[in-house]
Amino acid sequence: LEEARSDLASKVEALQSDNVSLKREIDRVADLKREADRVTEGLKQKIDGLTRENAILRVEIASLKYGESTAERSRKRTKTEILALTTLDSDNQVHVALFLGAKGMACLGQTCKHFGMGRVGTDGQMTSLAEDLAGQVVDGSASDYEKSVLMGGRKVKMLRELELMRSPLHFSQLIGRADGIRYPQPEDKSSITLRRIGSGLECATAISNHEMKAGRHYVTFHMTEVEGRFNDIECGVVRPIKDWDNKGLQDFDPMCFSMN
Repeated sequence: LEEARSDLASKVEALQSDNVSLKREIDRVADLKREADRVTEGLKQKIDGLTRENAILRVEIASLKYGESTAERSRKRTKTEILALTTLDSDNQVHVALFLGAKGMACLGQTCKHFGMGRVGTDGQMTSLAEDLAGQVVDGSASDYEKSVLMGGRKVKMLRELELMRSPLHFSQLIGRADGIRYPQPEDKSSITLRRIGSGLECATAISNHEMKAGRHYVTFHMTEVEGRFNDIECGVVRPIKDWDNKGLQDFDPMCFSMN
């Protein structure tokens, strides 16, 4: 019995040793794969650069062979050269990102692996080049006040919130009778018009879907008095309520509450 136990113990130790060796081999293979992916990505970028350079050289050879003028060579070179965003340095990429905006940055991250591929940042959180560029745009363009009201988290989302703060407040939901509240221009939701229906003004409400998450927010409303009822217009802040404009309500006043 003791001999059998000793034999089993030896086998267990051998298996444990094999497991340790296998784990080390798996880690080594994983490291090799990551290094291979990095090298492959670098080679792809080099191939793209050489392809563009090859196209330019072909144009130069053709122009010399057939004696085209300098102006013609310049015109063809302009048409042939393609500037890839991935070849720009960090400062120029940030400059381009200023024109893309949050939606453009999100689309860039979704369509280009170079900008959208996830990686671990210096803070230990998952990020991407698109997120880093959006963060640099926010850090470089937002004022101290704007930064104080922006919530942390995904940088592209922060950039989108910054853009919404700087744009006119849109009233995404109109609740009330269709002939009592409407947009003067359907494509512009920053302005609304109220009409008196019958003997009095129905309780119509315009709601913005913009959410205030931190700090102090400011907004200016420009109101025009209609038929001496200027005091009937009230402004306020409510918790987020979504899709109430699809409930078919004839009137709605968030300032009042009725048990009925």
